[in-house]
Amino acid sequence: MDKKMSRKRRLKLIRAAASLASSMVMSYVRSRLRRKKEGIAYGPIVERDEKRIDFLNNQIYKDDMTCQRTLRLTRASFFSLCQVLRERSLLRDTVHICIEEQVAMFLITVGHNLRNRDVAAIFNRSGEPVSRYFGLVLHAIGELKDELIRPPSLETPTKIAGDPRWDPYFKDCIGAIGVTHIQASASKNMETAFCAKKSFPSQNVMAAIDFDLRFTYVLAGWEGSAHDDAVLVDATERENGLHVPHGKFYLVDAVHGAKPGFLPPFRGATYHSNEWGNNHLQYARELFNRRHSALQVTAERAFSSLKRRFKVLDDGIPFFPSATQVDVVMVCVILHNWVLSKGTDCFILPESNCKPNPPSLQREQIHDHSHMVGFTQALADKMWEDHQNYQRSDADFLNTPIDYHEMVTSFGNGMASGVYAKSLGDLLAANVTENEHANGVNDTSDASVEDFTLPFPIPRAGNIGDSSSSRAPKRAKLDNDDELTHLMTSLDNLAKAIEKSKYVDVPEDLWGNLMDLPGFEEAQLTHYYAHLVENPAIAWSFNKLSMSNKTIWVVSYIKNHLSV
Repeated sequence: MDKKMSRKRRLKLIRAAASLASSMVMSYVRSRLRRKKEGIAYGPIVERDEKRIDFLNNQIYKDDMTCQRTLRLTRASFFSLCQVLRERSLLRDTVHICIEEQVAMFLITVGHNLRNRDVAAIFNRSGEPVSRYFGLVLHAIGELKDELIRPPSLETPTKIAGDPRWDPYFKDCIGAIGVTHIQASASKNMETAFCAKKSFPSQNVMAAIDFDLRFTYVLAGWEGSAHDDAVLVDATERENGLHVPHGKFYLVDAVHGAKPGFLPPFRGATYHSNEWGNNHLQYARELFNRRHSALQVTAERAFSSLKRRFKVLDDGIPFFPSATQVDVVMVCVILHNWVLSKGTDCFILPESNCKPNPPSLQREQIHDHSHMVGFTQALADKMWEDHQNYQRSDADFLNTPIDYHEMVTSFGNGMASGVYAKSLGDLLAANVTENEHANGVNDTSDASVEDFTLPFPIPRAGNIGDSSSSRAPKRAKLDNDDELTHLMTSLDNLAKAIEKSKYVDVPEDLWGNLMDLPGFEEAQLTHYYAHLVENPAIAWSFNKLSMSNKTIWVVSYIKNHLSV
């Protein structure tokens, strides 16, 4: 009897457990069914993407003129670049942004030196994708370096071959070495090393350029205070650095000195048109220098064309980290060579408009290599002998001066270390995260490149494209209305003084010397600076005074004009 009761009890327990388990499963299934919601409708996003594509087609690369104004490339160059990046899987299309838009955002940033928030507003996106795709495109284009930055040909350049000015004297010349300074942003503790005579932080960029204006080697990132020759030495000593084939040479400035593979002009002989005047050539070294400068100007022409195209290299303080500033220079050089591989365009400076730099203000190197000195002298003697024989084919080129323009250059102060310097053999620092062909004559050949601004206004959306690097600084609050009025008046006077300083000749260091005077408020010194700019003669006299006498002049002015 007890066994039967125990068996019935077990069956009831089993049935109760099964019923409980079944009800729990049903309860779980029902709860999951209740939570299931209708999927997100992608209709509005599709409509927005269509508007973006329409914006690209009509405002960014509608035609060659529009494309060059916005992207600084022709349509053929732009679309072929995007196709290469797509075929090599260096970039990929995503659900809502195609490769063309990714590259367009990058080109507008470097072409017009726009901040992250401005580019985000133009493309109706937030700042995060703009910043992320900038890094992706920077790295992707950098991967083309081995294909586009190649050593020069060992054949006699077409610019030299057959021209009696240079052939056969420079038949073994494979290019010119040039140096330029590009404005940089540096931390306070490094700012001194990056500041050269330009008075603002800059990076020293050295490049080897062939006579077709293609860059064949680039070393960027040296501090602006570095001596040009120190940068060249570093380039030749790097593992994948600048290599000069045996029997060939580059043209360099006199500051580098004569050394194997590098041919400078003669020191002490006329080199620039402001020195020539209307005088005839007097001796061999002068003739050599004139023809040397006519070829060396190739480097200046290439750098000028590069900066005309990419305003990020020539317009204002960069807002990238230090490593990215160097990478941007490299990628702009790669894009420059990419454009030349497709043909020239309106951003390439015509040879007739290019004016060579004046002699460098850096201390000249005195250690010349005896072999190169003899080689240079032999070339000069041969030129002079042919010149004395008055070859008819050379007559059109003799005694024809070239106009030069003056340009401030930088000199070294021994503080540079080259710790940020990179050549194209180094890896880019970008942080990587997740067809058309032109036909006929370019219709922009006669257009002014300076007028090539964006063909549409930059939208000013409230919170679109905000980034920490471009957020406007907060203005301090002033409780005292009189103090605010006084400050605004001082700023207005300073603005007028700066505007007038463009047209009057005042000492370059006037503002700095004035700010060094102790015991005065900045508003008082600003008033006196405006007074000096309006009176250049007084400004020059003031700048020559001792510190104590300068103080007396400022006190007298404040007493007569600013005392209440």
